[in-house]
Amino acid sequence: MKKSFKNILSMTVALGSVVIFTSACTSDSDSGSDSDVSYEEKSYSVEAESVKQISLSDKGRKVELEESKDNDIHITYFESDKESYDIGVSDNDELVMKLETNKEWKDYVGLQTDEEHHLVKIAVPNGITSEVKIQTSKGDIILSDLEIDGSIETITNEGKIEVTNVTANKKLKMKTKNDDINLNDVNIKDSIDATISNGNINVSNVAVGDSLKLRTKNGDITGTVIGSYDVFKILSEASKGENNLPEVKNGGDKTLDVGANNGDINLEFVK
Repeated sequence: MKKSFKNILSMTVALGSVVIFTSACTSDSDSGSDSDVSYEEKSYSVEAESVKQISLSDKGRKVELEESKDNDIHITYFESDKESYDIGVSDNDELVMKLETNKEWKDYVGLQTDEEHHLVKIAVPNGITSEVKIQTSKGDIILSDLEIDGSIETITNEGKIEVTNVTANKKLKMKTKNDDINLNDVNIKDSIDATISNGNINVSNVAVGDSLKLRTKNGDITGTVIGSYDVFKILSEASKGENNLPEVKNGGDKTLDVGANNGDINLEFVK
């Protein structure tokens, strides 16, 4: 059974951890946008040691995952009278955050997105062992300056995924549509799996311990992979595009599996 917390300002002791909620009202009144809506900024904190998995299910929000300054998980977000979050730690130690909305179709007509209030920030301690799963739509997912012991999965639609200066001991999985995936200075001890439709995959100084799988449709795959050419078994295919990699190369302790449909492949190996 999931424990839900609805208090605007409360402190609760649960599962041996301290959970803290705070809130502050903000509002805008720009005509012709959803900033006419009054938003309330809220925050949620919980001890990282009490959480085995972080799961965010969102819509129309940009999500940023960054380093916490202490040993707790901190989340900041915004709610309105028509959109709120059900957030809490379940009996199996899963931190679940889910958007609940009672908006009707007319609430979206003719409105411009108020980006300031459509943002969720999650701060986690470096070395956190929790698994992380983030799912949103029509919003970017940004991960930066992190060391995570668990696995990471990010899914969005019509939003980019950007991972910068991130190290993880388990898998990194990403999926998006109608935007790009950008990986910069990423070191994953296990494997990376990136899939995209109608967008480019750009990698810069990306390292894996096991496999690197990159798939795109109507886009290019470019960048640099850390490691020598001989280290990788290679499988690659560029349909209706150019490819600087062999279609098949055997040998190597790691796997590079790359496919572009209606796009080019241009990957270089660097030390």
